Amino acid sequence: MSTTETQGAGADTTTEAATGERRASVVDAVFDIGTQWAALGLNLGKVALEQSARTLEATAKSLEVLAKELEAKAVAATETIVNRGADKP
Repeated sequence: MSTTETQGAGADTTTEAATGERRASVVDAVFDIGTQWAALGLNLGKVALEQSARTLEATAKSLEVLAKELEAKAVAATETIVNRGADKP
């Protein structure tokens, strides 16, 4: 092998190493971006679930109030009916 051929082979090896490093760098960058998007998505999911929980809690409280009002009206109606019956001879 001549000196020129040896130098050419060394240049090919250097070029291949640089190309491999660039590929690894691109893969790392894509992986990092994907990881950041995943973290963002998880945080947004957390916020959405927390908001849903607050909404459900407010709805549950409203239903509780409505149930108590209906129960009070039912008791009052029952008492009225009972009292009317007691007034009759």
